[in-house]
Amino acid sequence: MSHQLRRQSPHSLYLTFATLLLALTLVIDLLFHSNQISPWLVWLLLIACLVGGVAAFAFGRSVPNWIGIVGVMLFIGAQSYFLSLADDPQSVISSLQQMPVIAFYLGWFVRPAFAVPLLLVSLSAFSAVIAGNPLLWPDGAIGTPVAVHGLLSLVFCYGVGFTLWWRQLRVAATDPLTGVCNRRGFVERLDSRLRRLTARRGGFCVVAVDFDDFKRLNDAHGHAAGDAALISTVESWREEMRSGDVVARIGGDEFVLLLPGVDAAGGTAVVQRLQQGSVNAWSWGIAEAVPGDTADELLARADSALYEQKHRKRGDLRA
Repeated sequence: MSHQLRRQSPHSLYLTFATLLLALTLVIDLLFHSNQISPWLVWLLLIACLVGGVAAFAFGRSVPNWIGIVGVMLFIGAQSYFLSLADDPQSVISSLQQMPVIAFYLGWFVRPAFAVPLLLVSLSAFSAVIAGNPLLWPDGAIGTPVAVHGLLSLVFCYGVGFTLWWRQLRVAATDPLTGVCNRRGFVERLDSRLRRLTARRGGFCVVAVDFDDFKRLNDAHGHAAGDAALISTVESWREEMRSGDVVARIGGDEFVLLLPGVDAAGGTAVVQRLQQGSVNAWSWGIAEAVPGDTADELLARADSALYEQKHRKRGDLRA
């Protein structure tokens, strides 16, 4: 069991516990509410929940996304049915209470391109069913305010889940020491820029940066001094960089800059301005993007230019 738990991700665990929670509510319905519901439908939903929960736990972090999407669609259909029961206020209230479970899942674990349409479908379906159920009319036994509260909780929980999803993406793409992009975050942005690049528009440059004698600084003054040098340099860059420029840390003392809207000459001017405001010495190499470039090719050209400059510096020092 401990090995299986280590294979889980937040996605698989949420699916597992959410389906088990919904299964428990169905068991309660079968035990205490069987006279007002369709037992065959409840049994089908119960089996679907149990199978989905077991599958999510068995797959662990590799659980397919389609399992969750199918579960959401089943939930929308089932909840629409239970919300429509004009002679069963208990089922209607239970359905309203369960909405946040699925809304939170949509926000946190489903990409907005799929989640938003599903959210709109669920809001439309639930609103239509609510409008047709006398229990949820202004003078009904449950009342319109309860229905509105249920729909608002759906939207609110989606927003909370979306915030967690966005924060998770930011953390995964951010260097914890300097607060700039890490390699993953930078490559994603670089790939996006390259896809939009044409011969007429979207031009940009990539700059590879490597600190001079960084190992000597760490050896002489400790890693805390090295970290402080990296942080202070990044802060000085941020003061001078334009709003669309991107800086990323891709290694210990290795950085890359993405400078949109400039050619090699314009990018060189930007880098020289950054060097003037930097206390710590660093070398750099620039590469201008051309249509058809891949991220690896562009970074390789910038790295090649960087090491040419470092070799020239070493030759100057020996001379």
